[in-house]
This record gives sequence, C-alpha cells and structure tokens, in this order.
Amino acid sequence: MNDDYEKIGILLSNMTNELVSSRVRVKAIVELLTEKGQITYEEYEKRFEKVFERDANSFRDDLIKDVKNSE
Repeated sequence: MNDDYEKIGILLSNMTNELVSSRVRVKAIVELLTEKGQITYEEYEKRFEKVFERDANSFRDDLIKDVKNSE
C-alpha cells in the first residue's frame, strides 16, 4: 500500500512540475509576441478558446491513457 502512495506522490509531483513548466512557457511566448506587436492578448485569448475546444478532450484522453499504461 505504501508503494501505491509513493507512486501517486511521484505522479502528482511530476504532473505539477509539468503544469508549471507549461504555463511558464506559454506565458513567455505570449509576452514575447505581444511585446513585439505580433499579436494582441485578445487574439491570444480567442485562439486559446478555439484550440481548447478543438484539442482539450484528445489531450486529456492521451494523458489518461499514458497513466493507465504505466500502471
């Protein structure tokens, strides 16, 4: 049972690190593009919504599949 808790702890830690890293990368890209005048923050938000609608479920399914395969 302790092994399971340890695996869950490692998984949560890895997921948190990945989430933070991804958010920082996106923020850096958005800041860079807006500072250079290539996009506005509003354009980014609209595109985010479009891509989220299109891709979120498949990304979520892929993550769940990866977790199940590692069990």
